[in-house]
Amino acid sequence: MAAPDWEIVLARHGPTEWSRAGRFSGHTDIPLSAEGRTRAAELGRALRRPLPERILSSDLTRARQTAAAIALAAGLDPHRITISSGLREESLGSWEGRTRAQVAGTNRDGYARWMAGDIGAFDGREGLAAVARRAVPVLLGHCAGRPRTTGRLVVVTHANTALALIGALADIPPGQWADLPCPGPGEAMVLR
Repeated sequence: MAAPDWEIVLARHGPTEWSRAGRFSGHTDIPLSAEGRTRAAELGRALRRPLPERILSSDLTRARQTAAAIALAAGLDPHRITISSGLREESLGSWEGRTRAQVAGTNRDGYARWMAGDIGAFDGREGLAAVARRAVPVLLGHCAGRPRTTGRLVVVTHANTALALIGALADIPPGQWADLPCPGPGEAMVLR
């Protein structure tokens, strides 16, 4: 699948208290931490030029807060951010709210699969192929047939959703998605 004729900037939300504690968040709606709010503001300043034409965001609070910081830094109205549940993080099932050590202790087989790079659906996890099936249409839908000026689309999302978008848009086989580069918390990357 070819990426649209837009400059797509994938921005990952800033850190949360759960990410600092090493807890899996998934669909759990966690706000940014104080550090996360600072990093979101820094990210906003870094992304303000060229001016984003559109900002899309996951509906989860941590992403919406990051998207608002990006909009404010660019002088854009935060009410014009397009919010979509299709951009939310992978549902992590029984892993949500737990640390790696906790998951490794109770879900040994699944944790071993994940550590080996398995991005499939197991232990109640959604799987990255399913994430791509819901996230890619959101991104493409906001590019198709829309007039553009700068052509810069900032998409504020989460780690696993970013991996799914990168892999699917670049036509990389899903078995290789776990090895793709991904922005860190409060960071962004441009898709080429």
